[in-house]
Amino acid sequence: MIRIALVGCGTMGETHAHAYTSLEDAKVVAVCDIRSHHAEALASLLGCEAFTSYEEMKKKADYDVLDICLPTYLHSRYAIDAMKSGKHVFCEKPIALTLEDANRMVETAEENKVTFSVGHVLRFFPQYQTAADQIKAGRIGTPALLRTTRNQAFPGWSWENWYQDLEKSGGPEVDLAIHDYDWLLCNFGPVTRVYAKNLGPKHPEQMHTLAILRFASGAMAHVEASWALPKGIEFRTTFELVGTDGQLCYDSTRDCPLKTQLGSDEEVSLFYDNPLSEEMNPYRAELAAFLHAVEHKTEPVVTAAEAIAALHIALAAKESARSGKVVRL
Repeated sequence: MIRIALVGCGTMGETHAHAYTSLEDAKVVAVCDIRSHHAEALASLLGCEAFTSYEEMKKKADYDVLDICLPTYLHSRYAIDAMKSGKHVFCEKPIALTLEDANRMVETAEENKVTFSVGHVLRFFPQYQTAADQIKAGRIGTPALLRTTRNQAFPGWSWENWYQDLEKSGGPEVDLAIHDYDWLLCNFGPVTRVYAKNLGPKHPEQMHTLAILRFASGAMAHVEASWALPKGIEFRTTFELVGTDGQLCYDSTRDCPLKTQLGSDEEVSLFYDNPLSEEMNPYRAELAAFLHAVEHKTEPVVTAAEAIAALHIALAAKESARSGKVVRL
């Protein structure tokens, strides 16, 4: 039985907690959040102890893995501390805000011989897995043109509104588009150049970015990510993968199995329900894969080097948008 401590009991912490409840060989033994009501709510669900201090949890709880679901700017601090204590670490994406911090995390994991992975969960979504399988099987021939979108309203619900502070979130390039950067790199190989434009760096609630990637293979990708949609508009992801023999398309707003929308004079609420078996839950799948790597001392499905490569693309997009020039990798 692998014992897990979870730090950060917000949206992603709750998502991970629910996934752990269906994993037989894993047990969350402690959760931590400076907001006591969040920690206590998850502790009640999981039947474990709640802490409001990481240092206290580290001292009192006995665990093998630290699962980090904190804001991005805190990732490296807690990951490195846990690794130095001999803990394996699963960290939500992105790995860090800078390549320097990301490399320090990898070096610390190697020095302490612990397993380290990052939550690039897109690889575990059935739609994206199926598309990747069909590409590898040559179903659409040689990939040539790739388009992805990941658009939403500004996430104003975050703790202390940390998304709005680009020094803490990195903006939509680092927080949002990085999902697609990782998936594209995983399935289409290395990128040689990046050219990007963005909108609204002085007004984070209207941030929008569009990057054009050129792959070593010759393929080209358009990657769009936005926090500029009006409040209440549904989150939307799409991909269009064009090859020499055909194309693959997906649109979350059209292809979601069940969508419920509730309205009142004050607000509109939208819910998505996916009646897939628990085994096909992508968050469960990514955590199960990580714990398998911990148990069997094998390389994780998502390696730290791959997480750094995705961050490299995201930072190149930010630099290109700032300078107005192509960034060559």
